Amino acid sequence: MMLAALLKRSPKRMSLVALALALAAANATTQAQSSDATIEQVQLGDVWSDMQVEIDVDAWEATSASSAVGNAAAGLVTQGDVTFATNQTLEGNVTATNELTGGSAGLAVASTTAYGNSTTGGTWAGNTNYRADQVANGDVAAETRIDMDGANTIASATTAIANVSVPTNEWGTNSAFQTQESNGSVSATTDVDMCCDGSSASFATTAGGNAVSSTGSTSTNYNGAVQTTAADETISASGDVYMGYGHNVLNATTAFGNSATVHNEWGYAVLGRERSEVFQGNDSDIDSQSYVTLDNWSGHATSSAYGVGNQATISNIGSDTGLYANQNNYGSVTSTASFNGGTSDGGAGIVTSTAIGNAATATLCNICGDAALNGQTQQFNAGSIVARGQASVGSTGTVFGSATAVGNSATYQSNGD
Repeated sequence: MMLAALLKRSPKRMSLVALALALAAANATTQAQSSDATIEQVQLGDVWSDMQVEIDVDAWEATSASSAVGNAAAGLVTQGDVTFATNQTLEGNVTATNELTGGSAGLAVASTTAYGNSTTGGTWAGNTNYRADQVANGDVAAETRIDMDGANTIASATTAIANVSVPTNEWGTNSAFQTQESNGSVSATTDVDMCCDGSSASFATTAGGNAVSSTGSTSTNYNGAVQTTAADETISASGDVYMGYGHNVLNATTAFGNSATVHNEWGYAVLGRERSEVFQGNDSDIDSQSYVTLDNWSGHATSSAYGVGNQATISNIGSDTGLYANQNNYGSVTSTASFNGGTSDGGAGIVTSTAIGNAATATLCNICGDAALNGQTQQFNAGSIVARGQASVGSTGTVFGSATAVGNSATYQSNGD
């Protein structure tokens, strides 16, 4: 009756009320909307990207980026439910090359990325139903070369991965499953030759066969995967850094066969399920190499190499968490880290080399104290696991060296109240 009286009293108010009701109805319809998409992709030929940036004398900033992808698919919405499925096949080779050369720069950045197949999908304030099937039969390679006089700050990232799948969700439920086959070789290479840096120099090199990375915030997160790599193939990451004078230098290389990772907050999260475990089978040889040579240096100088056949990782905050994994590694895993430094003014030299056949880690930050961590992991390793480290310095404050080789590693840990 109050609404009828209001409408009778004023036509203008009647229009405003009608508009408000219409907007509310439209908003409700929008929130209830769902999206559904299926993408099938086949890449037969080679894919190549090349970038060359040369500094004649000097520059405030210098950036060089090169990216090559065989098949790329995305199903992302900002609101509402989404159902997204992809089927990707790569037959050709994918190569990304990048060069940053010449004089000096205040800030120098180089980014090189090569993916065979790449898929991402998700939503905010809705539910995600996600499926990705990826097969990479060709080789994937990323190469970065830096040859400069110097830079105040320099950073590079070189990444090559055969198959990449990234499901995501916020304020809803994520149900994701992916199958990934890497049947070719994968290589990522970084080569640095320069005079010096003033503030810091960081170089990251990553090579992988299959990668799943799922994220969720205030969401329920279900994830499953079947990942395999082929025999008689190599997955290698190599970083070689030479500087006449280096200050705060970091060279890190990572090589993996299969990787499945879930990061969730404030919601039930599971990677694999009981009687439907995540399966990871690596038959490729894994090789990670990091070399750092500095004639003179200060601050810290770090050479780090990490190699793993299969890795499954889940982390969550405040809610029940589960990890169920079946990991089989048949390929060799080799990590080599080396640091050769001349005179230093009391700096710290750090060398770490880590090689693991199978690694499974579940971490729960149990803030409220009533969340549970559950799971089951089966691991089998038949490959040789080798970690090598070497450090040689003229004079310095501290030298730290660590070489770790592990066949199988599984950790379930809950921290908090």
